[in-house]
Amino acid sequence: MEGRKTRGRCVIIVVVSVLVILAVTTGIVVWQVGYKASNNTPPAGINIKIGNARLYYNRDSNKSLSFKVMSGKRELNGNLWAVGGSGTPINCEKKARNEECLEWEKDRRLRITYTEHVQLKLNCYEIEWSTLKCQTQVLMDCYDLGGAHWYGGYEDRFQPWPLENTSRPASAYVTMDSYINQIGGVQERYFFNSNGTGFFIPDEIPLYVSINNDQDGRFCLMAKNEISPYHNINGHLPNLRYNICSGFNVLDIHRKMSSLFISKTSDIPDEMLFRYPIWSTWAQYHKDINQSIVKHFAQDIIQNNFSHSQLEIDDDWTPKYGDMVFNEDKFPNASEMVKSLNELGFRITIWVHPFFNIDSKAFIEASNQSFLIREYGSELPALVSWWDTSLARGEMAGILDTTNPKAVEWFLSKLRYLKTEYNISSFKFDAGEVRWLPKMYNASATPLNPNIYTHQWARLAYESDPDVRHQEVRVGYRTQDIPIFVRMLDKESNWDNNNGLKTLIPTALTFGVLGYPFILPDMIGGNAYEGYPDPELFIRWLQATVFMPSLQFSIVPWLYNETVIKISQKFVKLHEQYADTIIQLARDCVSTGAPIVRPLWWVDPDDEVALTCDSEFLLGDHILVAPVLDKNARSRDVYLPSGWWRDELRGENFTGKRWLRGFKAELDELPYFIKLPSP
Repeated sequence: MEGRKTRGRCVIIVVVSVLVILAVTTGIVVWQVGYKASNNTPPAGINIKIGNARLYYNRDSNKSLSFKVMSGKRELNGNLWAVGGSGTPINCEKKARNEECLEWEKDRRLRITYTEHVQLKLNCYEIEWSTLKCQTQVLMDCYDLGGAHWYGGYEDRFQPWPLENTSRPASAYVTMDSYINQIGGVQERYFFNSNGTGFFIPDEIPLYVSINNDQDGRFCLMAKNEISPYHNINGHLPNLRYNICSGFNVLDIHRKMSSLFISKTSDIPDEMLFRYPIWSTWAQYHKDINQSIVKHFAQDIIQNNFSHSQLEIDDDWTPKYGDMVFNEDKFPNASEMVKSLNELGFRITIWVHPFFNIDSKAFIEASNQSFLIREYGSELPALVSWWDTSLARGEMAGILDTTNPKAVEWFLSKLRYLKTEYNISSFKFDAGEVRWLPKMYNASATPLNPNIYTHQWARLAYESDPDVRHQEVRVGYRTQDIPIFVRMLDKESNWDNNNGLKTLIPTALTFGVLGYPFILPDMIGGNAYEGYPDPELFIRWLQATVFMPSLQFSIVPWLYNETVIKISQKFVKLHEQYADTIIQLARDCVSTGAPIVRPLWWVDPDDEVALTCDSEFLLGDHILVAPVLDKNARSRDVYLPSGWWRDELRGENFTGKRWLRGFKAELDELPYFIKLPSP
């Protein structure tokens, strides 16, 4: 009897065990592929497959999820809900085809949608976290930099190329001031890497980004509501949404994601800007300008046999900042001055900005019509400080509301007055970053993302000269379609990567992959804030910009000696020699979206050296430029990517995928190479 009871219990245990195994297995299968609602807490070890990605959840870990995306032969590894949390997810009540959805009861929801772009041969995943109850909740996902090389993002004081060479803590992703090591005024919510993976984040997300913070090897996206800079006036709950796309390599993913998420330019700027240098008063004279100085400046340009596209009158030409008339003490007859300069062949442009100091007549006019950014909850103009105000002297300013169409038209009418009254040809637009707005303010339009201010300032700049298009602006956000030059922020007159010479090429490459091909690389030699650059720095700076889309002088070559003048003339003529090539590449941008200045990986996307090179660039696909960037150097190492290349200094041919160690380049020599047909 006892034996039968024992055998009976064993049979029952086996049957129950089989039923339990079947139930668990069925639960996992339903979790992985089912689309039915489930209110049961899933077991540990969940494995959800969607497209070429997998989502792993283990409730015994730190309550986060692992997300792996296959890209080519490599994986992108992410940690979703990286801030940690409590609870175990269940399936959402409803979800669509090609979608997975998890919900933490009364707390948060994760939705992953898979899209296959068949024509592009591109797989994308939209990741969306939604908060269900708490406005102060922080949403954050982090991904391993993973040994890949990363690109895109934003203008930076040190301009790392690739991006993993930086260490940036979580920062609000709005246009700030790269001059003080904040995220800069040219930026896009677009990042991609050498493994063929890319990220794009929509405008409406209150985004914070960290890259390799404290050398942690992670790229993190965060959404949170704070008083500033994201003004959540409608009380929306936090939402983090972004797209991940996977391609074959860096070039493949960039081309395909650009076609999905980035607009192409609608035309090209004025061809004169590609052919001949801009001459600015700023770095040479700073604010010490007047009618006599400007006229002598123009005469010296001609007497020293330099060409020109236009002469730019920079700060300080107005009686008060904000008043759009010439200061008659400094410019007693501005109309006559401009007329005489026109007769010498110069077009005249002038410096403008969105600020109205409180002692200006324009401040009263603009504030009376509500054309300025206002104090929060008030109709009074909000007062701000900027680089041409002094708080110690009680100076403050209002700032134009670029989201107000009437304010924009009023500002444009002031610019039209300058054209008709003085025959001013076009404008240098300064500022435009969110950095100059108050922390809290009212505007005509206040979407969650304050970058609308930057976007509208750039569009205002375009509307000031939509036909000839020889204006310039220093900001860019979702304005790639505007055919105007985008200027690098003021560079300092030094040799290093602290906003100096070594940042020129990385900044140009970054602008290009963000969709801004018409690059103006600021003043040759830097801005001379701490004295003029030495002759060698001036010459090497000029050489670094010769094959960029445009040249801009301010510090004059005849400040030095006859040797500097002759070398400068030589390289200005070299730029003019290749102007037709540059203009054709500019026209190609309209249809292809490809940058004019390209990284080496553009022609060799799997070459490890090409992926990290920050001191050489390509003009199109067939001209490789390798300027000397070190003080006292008369040679440099040059890397040639795959192909057959001709050295234009000495006429020798080289096969690619090799280093040319110690390549000679005297002070008057610029190493550059032409790609030849394969022999």
